[in-house]
Amino acid sequence: MTSFNSIGDLSRSFQLRLGQSSLKSKLDRLTQEMMTGVKSDVPKALGGDLTKISHIEARLTMLSTFQLNISEAQAQFQGMQTALDSMRKTVDDLGPSLLTQAGSAGEDGLRAQLDGISQSFRSMFDTLNSGVAGRYVFAGSRSDTAPLGSFDDMVTALGVAVAGAGTATDIATRIDAWFDAPAGGGGFADTTFQGDDTGSTQLSVAPDRQVSLSLTANSPAMRDTLKGMAIMAYAADAGTGLDGTTLRNLFTEAGARLIKGSTGLIRAQTDLGQRQAVVAQAQSRNAAEVTALSVARSNLINADPYETATALEETEANIKSLYALTSRLSRLNLTDYL
Repeated sequence: MTSFNSIGDLSRSFQLRLGQSSLKSKLDRLTQEMMTGVKSDVPKALGGDLTKISHIEARLTMLSTFQLNISEAQAQFQGMQTALDSMRKTVDDLGPSLLTQAGSAGEDGLRAQLDGISQSFRSMFDTLNSGVAGRYVFAGSRSDTAPLGSFDDMVTALGVAVAGAGTATDIATRIDAWFDAPAGGGGFADTTFQGDDTGSTQLSVAPDRQVSLSLTANSPAMRDTLKGMAIMAYAADAGTGLDGTTLRNLFTEAGARLIKGSTGLIRAQTDLGQRQAVVAQAQSRNAAEVTALSVARSNLINADPYETATALEETEANIKSLYALTSRLSRLNLTDYL
């Protein structure tokens, strides 16, 4: 007796659908791997050991955070350098000029310059209130607040501090004391400076590197420069209330302080340059590590493009064959069978 094995139409249909589903899933997986270059099932590709890839991903995430800090530090340091450069150009021109004119210019010539110098001081004031990406670079840890308050209020406060001084030396000394008064002493730190130079401004730029954005409008280099400009602003505000001799001597006092202030600004720029170099070195080291880690990650989880393309072509051919077989079987009838 002859026997044969066969499967029913319903079973055949189920098998065909199962084959189609399997091939389509494989096609989707291979297409994803071809597009992303990454194996679709990473745990399976790594044999279930995710220790290495987890360490690499964590390290890359940390380095990405460092890069954000580096970008912030670079922007702020550059903003500071630009501001200091502008201030130093003003001071370098004005300091020697005041000393020269104090000994050669007439009283009317000296008075004629006061308003212009006062405007230069106001511009310097605005420069210190400059910001980068919404952060005030000379405000210390209180970077959401402009570091200096009202210019006119400061000039008024200087007038109160100097009241009763009889000579240019007394006036300059009181202005110095007002700028150097510690917090709580009623001077510049209390009435004009609105930043915070006591809080932390550290930024981590590498696993073993930090930089500080500690230069503020209340730093000694800034105050030394502001003192000379403030003497001229006070003279402009006092106007004819100052006699010719006192005015001339104030030019001398201001010129000497501006020359000293220029030296302080140069030191501040040099210090900033050194910090910029630290940031640049950290960026280079981080970039090299990111490259090495990315290569290591690729070796672990990247799909081979040639193997993936070959498997994709093979799967597409199998799908076409299966659809052709399904189409042929779906057209069978009793007449064809007989």
